[in-house]
Amino acid sequence: MARLARKDLKTPFLHVMVQGVNKEYIFENNYYIEKYLGIIRKNLVDYNITIIAYCIMNNHAHFLIFTKDIEELGKFMHKCNLNYAQMYNKDKNRTGVLFRNRYQTEPIYDTKYLINCIKYIHNNPVKANMVLKPEEYKYSNYNDFINNKGATQTRIMQKIYGAKCNYGVLFKESFEKRFLDIKDELRSSKEYVIAGIKAYQKQKNKTLSQVLMSRDILKELISFLYNEYGLKYVEISNFFEIQKGTMNELKKNN
Repeated sequence: MARLARKDLKTPFLHVMVQGVNKEYIFENNYYIEKYLGIIRKNLVDYNITIIAYCIMNNHAHFLIFTKDIEELGKFMHKCNLNYAQMYNKDKNRTGVLFRNRYQTEPIYDTKYLINCIKYIHNNPVKANMVLKPEEYKYSNYNDFINNKGATQTRIMQKIYGAKCNYGVLFKESFEKRFLDIKDELRSSKEYVIAGIKAYQKQKNKTLSQVLMSRDILKELISFLYNEYGLKYVEISNFFEIQKGTMNELKKNN
């Protein structure tokens, strides 16, 4: 499936990643990580953006961002990366592009995926064998979550998991059934189906044409969307333009 243009993303929750060109260590030590974080914090006050989770590694950085204006995000990321590149190039007496592309954006359409994204971001330094536990890493906001500070005090985060959630406990548990319904913030039906299809294709290594040409594979996809993404059959049938009788046959035993 074609990648969605940023302007077409119908969700305010976005997993954003920046990376050094050629995977270079553009945040090579604490000094440069702190410089980048300083630029992020300085520019944040000028934009209608909430950074829910972040982690700055040596050659890349992850952010989970909430914004209802995708254009705001574009301007914010452009300014931050430009400011940092100018500082870094001057400091290193280098010229040329510092970041690989502008930034990567992955839309988030459901609560389970949202919480797993937070876990993924905070676990980055553990997976990279930089620390044994996420709380040992200085350049993420995991400890803000543990201590109910920072992003956890924002309206949107309290809406997701409540004002007095023990994030330290939840981080080690399943998130599927523990959170408030925030569908109004998260998704439009069409974009949610697209996200589910992409997840299925990635898991099963199937093209969309393979899915549509095989009744058995389509039936498996419908089961996946229903059971894993919590989609209603009517949402799925509307997206694929499947007649009611055909859908009744496809959803049997799901």
